[in-house]
Amino acid sequence: MVLRKPIQQLFLIYKEWSVMNRKAVSQDESTGHIRENPREVHEDAIMRAWVEAQTADTSEHADEWIDWKGIERHVLRLQRQLAHAVEHNNRKAVRHYKWLIRTSHHTRLLAIRHVTQENRGRHTPGVDGRTYATPEKRRELSGLVNLQSRLLPVRRVYIVKKNGKLRPLGIPTTHDRVCQAIHKAAMEPEWDIQFAPNTYGFRPQRSTWDAMSQVFANLCKSGSAPWVIEGDIRGYFDNVDHAKLLAKLAPEDRVYVRRMLKAPVLDPEEGLQASTRGTPQGGLVSPLIAVIALQGMEKDLRQKAFQMKFGSSRANPGINIVSYADDFIVTCKTKEQAEQFVPVIAQWLADNVGVELSLEKTHITNVNDGFDFLGFHVRKYKGQLLIKPAKDSKLAVLRKIKSILDANKSAKQSMVIRLLNPIIRGWGNYYSTQVSKKVFAYCDHRINQMLWRWAKRRHPKKSAKWLYQRYFARIGSRNWVFSDGTFTLATMTDVRIIRHIKIQGRRSPHRPSDHEYFEARRQQLLLKRLNGFQKKVVRKTNGRCALCGCNISAEHFRRWQVNGDNDILFARMIPERLGGHNTIENVVVTHRWCYEKYRSINDYDTLPDNPERYLSGQESIVNGQVVWHEKRSEGQRRQQNCRMA
Repeated sequence: MVLRKPIQQLFLIYKEWSVMNRKAVSQDESTGHIRENPREVHEDAIMRAWVEAQTADTSEHADEWIDWKGIERHVLRLQRQLAHAVEHNNRKAVRHYKWLIRTSHHTRLLAIRHVTQENRGRHTPGVDGRTYATPEKRRELSGLVNLQSRLLPVRRVYIVKKNGKLRPLGIPTTHDRVCQAIHKAAMEPEWDIQFAPNTYGFRPQRSTWDAMSQVFANLCKSGSAPWVIEGDIRGYFDNVDHAKLLAKLAPEDRVYVRRMLKAPVLDPEEGLQASTRGTPQGGLVSPLIAVIALQGMEKDLRQKAFQMKFGSSRANPGINIVSYADDFIVTCKTKEQAEQFVPVIAQWLADNVGVELSLEKTHITNVNDGFDFLGFHVRKYKGQLLIKPAKDSKLAVLRKIKSILDANKSAKQSMVIRLLNPIIRGWGNYYSTQVSKKVFAYCDHRINQMLWRWAKRRHPKKSAKWLYQRYFARIGSRNWVFSDGTFTLATMTDVRIIRHIKIQGRRSPHRPSDHEYFEARRQQLLLKRLNGFQKKVVRKTNGRCALCGCNISAEHFRRWQVNGDNDILFARMIPERLGGHNTIENVVVTHRWCYEKYRSINDYDTLPDNPERYLSGQESIVNGQVVWHEKRSEGQRRQQNCRMA
């Protein structure tokens, strides 16, 4: 992208002030005079230049010239320097780099972009009702962000859990979420270096797939510990002790976290309430805080196992712990050891976190009988360990599909397809790393039965042949495909089973020496689940957004595949109506917000007025409209239309 004049002036000012600061240092060394902090003067100049550049352009594209790639690199460089200081136990440097990250204008811009454009909760307001959805509003927000300001009350909302109970969420204001994102950028590198290797929840570059890969590694061998403690913490997020949590934090972080924890809660029924325990679910820094509270559990419990002389030798105590946030399992060699170790776990949680282990829901299970963890069922069959979708998860997705069909009895077939496809693809992709083919086939069979009953209910007097010709088709070797001739319902059996490559335990994306490892891993994970055309498009930009130049993370692609998020698009740079074609040269991979800005800058029709059909293999919702990604050939469409006629 071509940079406009204001950003060029900004870089010149940056360079001039750098030279002046270096000269000032040498003058001070020779004269001994005390001068102003050069970085504060430098940051003030950057801030003034940025504000002038922003106010010079009041159009709706005022932020189009921001060099996001350079900003992202600058913040990442500071985070890696912070991680390096943590590894070498240089507390003075740690405090310095945290201060640099918190006060850097680059961090502020990234935080605003993440909260108001990238985050899935960007449209959810706090108690002030503001979301800052336009460039002008985001520019206004950048001048309002103040890390020292008093936090507004957290708006409490309730969501329904899988068991039917209500889970309270605390929604901070957009301003407070930006402040939390800045604090998270300063705290995460320090803690990610220190976390135990088998702690996977809410950590960068780690997922439930990595946790399940570690479970497989712990239990797959013939001599592996056969007994498993399924830990269940009673109301973990609501009962974390504030004093015990704050004691684990560095002094420079404690004041910010205490302010966040003590922010009052505005309940829709009970009014304003004080917060005395727990971490508010809904904030950006809350997941990190929740994992910090459990820091040290794996190390301390292993030491307890040595003291209790579990295992045949000190090198093999038989205790292995895998945790994902508040969900964890502990492997033991005998049932007696497991029964002795449960009180040890309960005591550690009470002493170090202030929470209670639910003894009623904590089970001791033999791996031959099987257990559920993170939505997967783990069990050994005749000595072979298999991990597949849990029964409860399978029934839940089928119930969800049934409820959608029941609520759309008179809807068009295309609407039903667009409602079901994200659910089918997302659920299938989540379980695509384990042994799931039989479960996928069963789910497809049940879904087809539901669709047949849905069609039969719409036309009770029509014959089976007529219903088949009206709602189903034969595509290739597949029969009974739910299709209207243009759009086709996805099936779970189409999802490829690909074994996930587990992250190496001690690796951290913030450690400078691990940069090459994570870059190679990112490229590998990006290309792993794409088709041939998509791989060529991604390779063309080396896995970066074609418009802003920032890395497209593997997590972005994972959420796109599993949750159906529309943050990633395979889009035409030149629309089809202007002569653009589906070629490698014209199709690019880009962020949704970048592509929306690109279209508006080039005076193209907005996406809702002229929805494009991309090549990503699924649908997306853009500005409230469905954007169809899957495109069938013209011959297939004509053939299907003839059959329907």
